[in-house]
Parts: sequence; structure tokens; C-alpha cells
Amino acid sequence: MNKALFLDFYELTMAQGYFKYKRNTSATFDLFARSPRRPFYVAAGIDECLKFIHGLRFVKEDIDYLKELALFEDEFLDYLKDFKFQGEIWAVEEPEIVFPAEPILRVSGNIIEAQIVESVLLNKINLATTLATKAAMVVLAANKRDVYDFSLRRTQGQEASLAVAKYSYITGAKGTSNVLAGFLYKIPVAGTMAHSFVMSFERELESFLAFSESFPAKSILLVDTYDTRRGIRSAVKTAIFLKKEGISLTGIRLDSGNLLEDAKYAREAFDKEGFVDAIIVASGNLDEFKIAELIKQKAPIDAFGVGTNMGCSSDTPYTDVIYKLVEVKEAGKDFVPTMKVSKAKATMPSRKQVFRQFSSSGLMRKDIIGVSDEKIKGNRLLKRVMAGGQLLYKEKDINEKRMIFSEKIKKLPSELLKLKSTYVYPVGTSSNLSAVASTLKEQITRRVSEKEIFLDIDTQYDFISKGGALYVKGAERITKNLKTLTTLAAKNNILIISSQDTHSKNDPEFETFGPHCIPGTAYHKKIKGTLLKKNKIIKRDKLYTAEELKSFTKTFPQLIFEKNVLDVFSNQNFPLFFEAVFPDKIYIYGVVTEYCVKEAISGLIKYGFSVCLVTDAVKGISQKEKDKLFVFWKKKNVEFLTTSEACRRIKNKYCETGGRK
Repeated sequence: MNKALFLDFYELTMAQGYFKYKRNTSATFDLFARSPRRPFYVAAGIDECLKFIHGLRFVKEDIDYLKELALFEDEFLDYLKDFKFQGEIWAVEEPEIVFPAEPILRVSGNIIEAQIVESVLLNKINLATTLATKAAMVVLAANKRDVYDFSLRRTQGQEASLAVAKYSYITGAKGTSNVLAGFLYKIPVAGTMAHSFVMSFERELESFLAFSESFPAKSILLVDTYDTRRGIRSAVKTAIFLKKEGISLTGIRLDSGNLLEDAKYAREAFDKEGFVDAIIVASGNLDEFKIAELIKQKAPIDAFGVGTNMGCSSDTPYTDVIYKLVEVKEAGKDFVPTMKVSKAKATMPSRKQVFRQFSSSGLMRKDIIGVSDEKIKGNRLLKRVMAGGQLLYKEKDINEKRMIFSEKIKKLPSELLKLKSTYVYPVGTSSNLSAVASTLKEQITRRVSEKEIFLDIDTQYDFISKGGALYVKGAERITKNLKTLTTLAAKNNILIISSQDTHSKNDPEFETFGPHCIPGTAYHKKIKGTLLKKNKIIKRDKLYTAEELKSFTKTFPQLIFEKNVLDVFSNQNFPLFFEAVFPDKIYIYGVVTEYCVKEAISGLIKYGFSVCLVTDAVKGISQKEKDKLFVFWKKKNVEFLTTSEACRRIKNKYCETGGRK
């Protein structure tokens, strides 16, 4: 299988986007189980992932295939040719007992590298953790009786069959029927016979004798092919015959029927003849709950062969493992925590550590998830396992992992060892991490809420004051509303964009309208109450970049765009600014309705913006023209509202957050 292409397609599409726009951005991702489908999880598959990531390369065959898709740019494909993970990974020690929300693994590095490894991490850790956890439940239910993995024929493919053999052994199973797993991992292999073997002989007893003579040191006979009780009696007869040959029958397997009663019958039959060491193995659609019930009823069963339900983790066939961004760092800046806040899928920000605390008797008492560099009592579960793309440790062999897990499971609180326990192991969040999350959530709520700006058109003395060169009759009556809107925006951190008519002394427009709005004159200025102390004038003859215009909004609560014609879009910076900021809604007001206000609204509609006209904060010359425009704008989905309505809407929206920056 081609290793590098073992990833979801969107990892590559995002990677190309990062390559174009965030090539020098660093990021940290956490991998963890989201929901409590199990009382605890056994984190596994980590070592396989680390080996995969360490050797991850895109070879020529990969690049050629991606090029054939005609979706990726040559420069990005050239980058992939030299791709190598060079980041840092912290992880819990495999196998580790973990709980929902606790980071199992943390990846830090270039955002492209950290994103590309997502799929393999989720795939392998999901499978391994799901199977290891299920197997641990089965082994616990067996209460020190042997458990064997019989799942090969029922698992979803070869990889899953090997995984269940491997991880069930690590979590306490005695062996597996999977011969390849035995070869690869040096796991004890076990097996008896199938019904087909019994059926291939004329008599059941004959099949038992043949099998026992073939495997004199290890014979377990399947007794339920025809009549179980009769099969048990035939097995006892076989044991008596073998004893004369100096051979001891290992035992029998029950694969169907009433396992409790048949096991009692078999135990009594073997014991009666002195075969007290003959074991009884049960199989057939078993899981931890059925095993626990059999043990509760004191079934004389010595071992369990568990297939489908363990190999497929039938009741919970997947672990809700997720991989989420927790911080980002742009070039030359500090790391900035980030989090997801969507309902039922919220995540916690920042690099984290899990601090495990124990009782005086050595049992697990409580886990605390905190910021990675916090000083909190307890064992730190996450260890640095990769740096600069290089592995920092030597993987333990399978028997070492088995021993480690056998010790860790002993430290679980007794309540967690019960299959149907309602006990929830306490996992807390440190006050530092909670504070970071709370602050960030508030910032994100503001950031993602509908972005609104106020657009103030030509609120200058020359148009609104009675002494102005182009005084609009009655315009002074809207000054109170203009000031109210300015104050409303300032209090709620809403950006104000203003247009300002600015003409030279011999401007051609004066032939039509006469001299007005000449810099240096008192009537060129904006009227009192519409000008914030901190503002930035954007001259029409100087072109800024979109990034520069956007950056001004972080410093100045009011940007003033100069113009020398009716249309504010004539200032080449004005459309560029709106494309860079792209507000969701624009509240527009000012003068004159059928001239400069009209041109501004027309431009905004053309660009597809949502426009709200504050009807009692605009003033025109002709009532007839105003009415015609209002009808037209209504058809173009312009919203009409009054100053008081705008105030109520804004106050209701921002009263809880105190405004948006």
C-alpha cells in the first residue's frame, strides 16, 4: 500500500491552501476521544503512528498521480517531493488508560505537516483504541479466567484481525487463533477444531480419537456438532481411551446451546471419571456481558474464546477520536490559542498536559487537564516522543506492554471495573485552562458574530448647517440622530466609515453645484458629534493595499474616505476596503439622499452587500425622488429602520459581550 497517499483528500486541498497563504504558520493539534462511550479507554496504536510518520515521504508515483488529478499547483507538488515531518509529538505511553477530552497525542509543527498526518493518526489510533478497550472489558469480565482471540474470520480485513490479536494480548488475552499474528508479534496461538472436522468422519467419537492422536499434547474437542450432551460423553470416552495410551485430554469446547448447564454437565462427567484437570472452553457469540453473567452464575468454565463481538467491538465499533487545532502561530508572532465552540463539539484551547493523581493506596483518584507548563501535582501522562521529526524513544516489545497494562489496570478504581457501573471517573480542568477557554470563547463569539459597520455619508457643515454652501433644507433636524448613531457605534466598538467631500478651489464639479467642501474652510469639516477623536483619513490619490486598509481598522474606530465626486466608490481605496473587510451588514445614513447616499447604496448593492438605511438619519431635497428611490431600494432588499430601531437592535446584540472589537 502506498503510505503517503494514505490520507483524506481534504488534507491535501487544505495543505495547498496553507502552502499559498500560511506557509510559515505553525500549529498544534490535539487528538482525543470526545465522548464517554466506555467507562475508560485504552489508548493504543500510537507507536504504529509514530513509525508511519517518521517514514512518511511522497515518492514519484504519488506526485504523478496527484498531478493527473489536475487540481494541484506545480509549486505545491514540488513541495511535496521534499516533504518530511519535522515537528514535535507528545503522547501518552502505550497502552495507557485515558478518559474523554484528555489528549492522547499532541502534534506541533508547521501547519501543513501537522495537517497531513491527521488521517493516519485518527485511523490507526481509532482502530487500536477501540479494540484494545473492548478486549480489556472482556478480560476484566472473565475475572482471571483465560481469554482467547477467535475473531480472525469476522474482523473487517487483515489489518483489523492483526490489530485485535495484538491489542487483546496486550490487554490480557492469553493468545489468538490468528497464526500470522502469532508469527509477527510472537503471541501464543491457540485453536481447537471446527464442526467440519467432526462432520467429515462417520462417527463423532472417531473424529475425537483421530484429532487426539494427531495432537496428543494439546487436544480440545468440539462437542456440540450434533447433540451436546452426547458429545460430552464421547469426549469422556475419548479421555478414558487416551489415558490408557498415556495421553491426557486437554479439554472440550462448548460453542452453542445453554453454556451454563452444559458446562455443569461436562464438569460433573469429567470429574466423575477423575479428569479434574480437563478444561472447559466456551465460545459462540460471547462478549463481556455474557461472560460476566456466566461467571456470576458460577459456570465451571475455564477459558473463553471470543470472536465477533471482541474482534469487531460490536457494541461500540469505533471510538469517537478527533483531531482538533488548539493553537496557531503566524510567522514572527506568539502562539495564539484557538478552540471550536460549536454546540456539543466544543474543544479546549492551548497545549495541554494531563496530570494524574493517585490515592494513598495507589489507586487512580483524579485527572486534571491543564496548560502544558502548569505546576500541578500528579503524574504527567504526555511525554515528548518525537522532535524535529526524529523518534526520541525505543518502542517496548509486546510482552513489556502487556506487563505495563497489567499493572495499570490494577490502579483503576473498583467502580470502573464493573461493566454496568454508572461511576464517572473525575476529570477536571485547571483554573488556568478554564480561564484561557473562557476568554477565548468570548473573543470567538465576537469574532464570528455578524460583522456590521456604520457608513456615514458627507455629514459636513456645508450640507447640514444653514450657513453651508449646499445646505439641504431641514438637514439640521437629523443631527441628533447622527450623533446618536455615532455614539452607539463607539460604545459597541462598531467601525464607522465616513465619506467626506473634498474639493480643490477650481474643481470642475463647481460648475454644477458651486464651490463647497474646500479643505481649510470651516464648512468642509464634519459636524460636531459625527467625528471621533481617533480617526484615519484615506486620501483618494494614495492607494493602499487591502492588508493596510484592514490593519487600520484595528487602530482607528473611524476611517474617513475623501472624494471629489458624488460617488464614494471613486476613491479607489473604498471598494478595496470593503472587499478586505467584507461586512455582513452596513448601516448607512447622511446626506444627500438622492445624490451621494444614492451612489453609495448603488455601489454596495452592486457588490452584493446587505444594506440597512436609517430612514430618520438621511435627508434629501426632493420628496418625490426620495419616494421613488425607497421603492426601488426595497425591491433590492435594502432594509429600512429608524435610529431608535437601530439602537435597540445593536444594544440587544452587544449588551452581553460589551461590544465587538
